[in-house]
Amino acid sequence: MRSTDTSRPPAPGLRRPPRCRVAGLLLLATALLAATCLVGACSGGRTTPARPAVTPAAPTRATHPPAGAGPTGPTKGRHLVAQAVVPEITWFATPDTGAPQGRLANPNREGVPLVFAVEERRAHWLRVQLPVRPNGSRGWLRAEDTQVTETPYDLRVDRSAHRLTVLRDGAVLARLPVGIGTGGTPTPFGEFYLTELLRPADPNGPWGPYAFGLSGFSDVITQFNGANGIIGLHGTNRPDLVGTDASHGCIRLRNEDIERLAGILPIGTPVSIER
Repeated sequence: MRSTDTSRPPAPGLRRPPRCRVAGLLLLATALLAATCLVGACSGGRTTPARPAVTPAAPTRATHPPAGAGPTGPTKGRHLVAQAVVPEITWFATPDTGAPQGRLANPNREGVPLVFAVEERRAHWLRVQLPVRPNGSRGWLRAEDTQVTETPYDLRVDRSAHRLTVLRDGAVLARLPVGIGTGGTPTPFGEFYLTELLRPADPNGPWGPYAFGLSGFSDVITQFNGANGIIGLHGTNRPDLVGTDASHGCIRLRNEDIERLAGILPIGTPVSIER
């Protein structure tokens, strides 16, 4: 069923602000990154798309926590984001443990800085969502290995209604229609966050003018055209399919909507996809 929001215009507050440089949120991208993020699970239809060429998209705004925010959490209605500032990030099952659970190079092999959504801040440690399989992976990082900022935004995807709700400081900013995965390649549910922002070379192509990568992965597609099934949030050259089940798992928006979101959403913004 098509979303009842397909004819709803974006909220007046969803405007593109002047872009600004944010220390710790510069994104590096290559064509290989595009293959990993955009082709992993984003395209639908009957044909396999070619790998898109991309250029880095300008970073969007995030803020440093104010002095009064306290050491254990963000300002009310906001979310903490941590970017790695060391060449390798090690995560642990619990704070103060001597047994690492895993490591990620920073930047990764595609040249992308590592960013994490922070769920808990405890003294010298951060509990974060990890951009690794399986979906829902969490770990503890040393706070000194990261730079922490805040995002006032969060995104909620209602799969049954084919609707994306954009919130700022806990208040609804916009409700936008989206396309999601088909029955055979469903969009996974769970708690994720935005990991990168890419600008495809062809803004009229299947990924539209912008594409965000998410920290989540397809539950069905583990290998696809050399990639590992990363889920994306992007535009489309088939706006008639927005509001339907049509993708390999990614979330599709109308191009005018993804352009507005690319202008306001910082990397690290949480994304909740409802069951």
